[in-house]
Amino acid sequence: MFAKHKTVWRVSALALVALIGAFPASAQSAFSKERVQEHLQYLASDELRGRGSGDIGNQKAARYIAKEFANYGLKPLGTRRQNDPNAPIDGSGYFQPFTFNAGRTLGKRSRLSVEHDGKTTKYRAQKDFQPSTLSAPGEAQGEVVFAGYGIHEPKANHDDYQGVEIKDKVVLLLAGTPGNAPNSPLTEFGDMRRKAFNAREAGAKAVIVVLPKESDPQDLTRFTDATSAHSGIPIARVRYAVAEEWLGAGALDSAKAQADRGETVSRALSVKVSLQTDVPPQTKVTANVIGFLEGSDPVLKNEVVIVGAHLDHLGMGGAGSLSRSSKPMIHYGADDNASGTTGVLMLAAHFGGSGANRPVLKRSLILMCFSGEEMGLLGSAYYTRKPILPLERVTAMLNMDMIGRMKNDEMILGGTGTAKEWKEIFMPANEGLGIKISSSDNGFGASDHFSFFLQNKPVLFFFTGLHPDYHTPTDTVDKINFEGEAKVIQLVANCLERTANFPTSLTFQKPVQTAQSTGAGRGGRVYFGSIPNYSATVVGVLLDGVREGSPADKGGLKQGDIIVKFGEKSVKNVEDYTIALQQYKPGDKVPVMVKRGNDTITLMVTLAARRE
Repeated sequence: MFAKHKTVWRVSALALVALIGAFPASAQSAFSKERVQEHLQYLASDELRGRGSGDIGNQKAARYIAKEFANYGLKPLGTRRQNDPNAPIDGSGYFQPFTFNAGRTLGKRSRLSVEHDGKTTKYRAQKDFQPSTLSAPGEAQGEVVFAGYGIHEPKANHDDYQGVEIKDKVVLLLAGTPGNAPNSPLTEFGDMRRKAFNAREAGAKAVIVVLPKESDPQDLTRFTDATSAHSGIPIARVRYAVAEEWLGAGALDSAKAQADRGETVSRALSVKVSLQTDVPPQTKVTANVIGFLEGSDPVLKNEVVIVGAHLDHLGMGGAGSLSRSSKPMIHYGADDNASGTTGVLMLAAHFGGSGANRPVLKRSLILMCFSGEEMGLLGSAYYTRKPILPLERVTAMLNMDMIGRMKNDEMILGGTGTAKEWKEIFMPANEGLGIKISSSDNGFGASDHFSFFLQNKPVLFFFTGLHPDYHTPTDTVDKINFEGEAKVIQLVANCLERTANFPTSLTFQKPVQTAQSTGAGRGGRVYFGSIPNYSATVVGVLLDGVREGSPADKGGLKQGDIIVKFGEKSVKNVEDYTIALQQYKPGDKVPVMVKRGNDTITLMVTLAARRE
């Protein structure tokens, strides 16, 4: 599940009333918990190494899914070529490949030299210094200003820039926060991205971060977490001993001790830096896996129901990981989302098999496993932009994400307000299963159904809840409730059958929205209401839409706008936008500059409070 979209569910338990429907209800799950376990043990295995998008483990998972689709007679939609489940991830067979921005890699031309005390010293890359994973590629030269911990937050009554000129300088700062006290009110301002953002906005040419004296020497050999947008200026990390050479013997220890007591230690140094950070962008290819089953009705088969789940996870960690260790470790993603992928495979066997008991569906069915979900719903967003079958034919989308940890037969069903007919479908579909469903009308959410909701398609989102193993290496197969997952898959199958055979097309509707923030302010208080596109390669933040009635909507922002400035802060990416939003409080009136087509306009927006 995509962390940046994490939704706080507002749920209300539904009384499971007995409805008389036109469809038979299943008394118990017909799905084998042993088969559920078998799929999961492969998808969340050491061999697949966390299924990171663009990695070999992800490709192995995609081929495994394609073979299962072929076994059960699903038609390939990835191309018009002959079906070949062993084909490379290039558009053949069941694959819909797409290229994505995989961040930056470490080049071989990074340089750092310093003029100090009448001499020039050159430093060694990966021995003395290393470009930060947040660094922009580029060069910078300038005099150095030491700025303590580099925290520039006047509202927090702490400003390490006080009394020094930052513009056109190279800022040298300490990592972390004063004393690195876990309960310090400055803890939230120790994030390196926020420090780099403030330095850039103050006009700094570059930032150099001093690693702790006791840091692991291997810290300057790792460059494994550069998947998010860069900060806009060159950033390098240097060993403590290097910075000691610039400040003078014992001076760095003394300055750090003062800074830890909250004292201002910022000052200009008689040092001039020349820095080059060679961190070229890299792209990778991954693929959605798509299978098709044609409906039986000569008219209704032209309509399509989609059921999907994302196949990717976090690979060896990095961006998105909530592990306590920064060392690369397999993030198995058994629940997130080998469980949902398993659901798709079980449904492929159920609806695509050749047995006499195979359900007959009037409408056609697409079964899809998306990649790139953990990086911002990339696969589902790509499909909705470049659908293989026209989106006009899609009558509904059902999504499974984290369906393997059901407790006490309780689960959450999102999107129940996105079609007038959903309650007529999912409530009788649960008869005999006894699942205690808590529903959320909202179509917004942290997974791939959201891409279809943005296209005004009715959605259902099947989800058994968050847990402490979320986005950590401990999300493993041994913690899955196999019997519970089989029961959830049966519920999905019942809903699919009822949707595919429903007498009329479903009627899309937008549920009444409550105030929630896609970029919360300090303490989660500020509500803006924008819907950022996380996969766009633009300078700024491209909006997929705005929430109806939100401050963004009332201020005149529209789908397709690109936010380039929020208040007085420039915005180059989603991370900048989030930091800029955090500077404000509910009720503030903020000018928001956007690019709209060939025009650049400024709109006034009054921020609201986020309702809990």
